Amino acid sequence: MMLKINLGVILIYLFYRLVRTWKRVGGPIKAEPPATGEDLVEDPLCHTYVPVTHARRVEIDGKTVYFCSEKCLERYKLDKKQQ
Repeated sequence: MMLKINLGVILIYLFYRLVRTWKRVGGPIKAEPPATGEDLVEDPLCHTYVPVTHARRVEIDGKTVYFCSEKCLERYKLDKKQQ
């Protein structure tokens, strides 16, 4: 009788470990994979590097210029007007 109880406890423990390992390996997939070599562009005003997909792109004097934010873009335009 005691042997059956011990064997049952061991089997339950092994099943528990198997399920726990299975859940850890097959866990949820991350929503956003890590960046994979995306090009960076430099903001001409604050010299911050930003990924191309996140940069604010504007055509100025026939040349594409990238900014880190709308705020830097507006400041750049204001500085150009004052020159």
